[in-house]
Amino acid sequence: MPVDLAQLVAPERNRYFYGLLMDAERFQKDQDYFNRKRLLLNRFIAGSGVVCGLGLTYVAAAGGKPASLTLAPGAAIDHIGREIIVPAQTPIDITQLTDATGKPTGPVPANATILVALAYVERKTDAVAVLVPDCDALNNCAPSTIAEGFVVLVSQATGAAPPAPGCPFGKFPLPPAAALQTEIAGYVADAYGAAPSDASIALGRLDLSSGTLDAVSDRPIVYDNTLLYHMIVCLAAEVAQLAGTILSYVSGDNQSAKAGNALAKPLVVALLDANGNPVTGGAAPQFTPASGSVGTVTSPSPGQYQATWTLGSTKGQQTLTVSDTQSKLTVTFSAKAT
Repeated sequence: MPVDLAQLVAPERNRYFYGLLMDAERFQKDQDYFNRKRLLLNRFIAGSGVVCGLGLTYVAAAGGKPASLTLAPGAAIDHIGREIIVPAQTPIDITQLTDATGKPTGPVPANATILVALAYVERKTDAVAVLVPDCDALNNCAPSTIAEGFVVLVSQATGAAPPAPGCPFGKFPLPPAAALQTEIAGYVADAYGAAPSDASIALGRLDLSSGTLDAVSDRPIVYDNTLLYHMIVCLAAEVAQLAGTILSYVSGDNQSAKAGNALAKPLVVALLDANGNPVTGGAAPQFTPASGSVGTVTSPSPGQYQATWTLGSTKGQQTLTVSDTQSKLTVTFSAKAT
């Protein structure tokens, strides 16, 4: 495919009429038109990343056999929008680094961490006789098929794995109104960017010194409709549980005392229903200090629970977490040991 497929261009397609001479250039224009439209949809609507499959399996060296890394079948969309299909299980050579075309460039340094990526490639095949030879078809023969395939890229990692993606909006004003629309409109206006020079899709990183395989941090994901639906269902279930019983902070945070001594005031939390009414009955919440100890948990009033925290012997900031089986929420207290 032409290199400029990554660029935005005004689409052009054939205008057919009786008597139009259809030559190779005309047929190629049709292919380019539909390919470009599909790539735009893949790139800006579906997004780039792993669509399905493409799991990595690492087997450590044992019994005289060298360590191995295997890529499972699957599909991905690269950063230009091209589909990459891996039809069968594929072994990966983890002893050789590669260039951007998948050709070996030298051995992997000992105890290095390598990055494994998947790149789109095309190969011309199925040579046939040329009935009307010209400068583009020497020796009266030319390939008649373009086979779309892939190569596995292996490079040495130069930094830590990227952090998990977070909320891309500076703020997310609710309820939905003009302020939220303004925030989203600004995000979309800034969303277009030129395709990266490296269009490959990262699949994971392997630390050869420890044999630790991370097939999550570097891997982009394409969120298809089924996956989005499942995520919405799971989120709805979590929200329903949060709305059922709420574990809420009442008082006692940010106190200080000498190391090994009890805080002057108890730590107090409350269990409330969705309407803010006290929830009574059942076991008391669990007060779990990172250091130190907790006295008996008591209930001074319906729905409220409190306990005294004796700090640990180490000076500095200390924390305690309160949890309850009836609520998905937790409450964290902080105190300073002097």
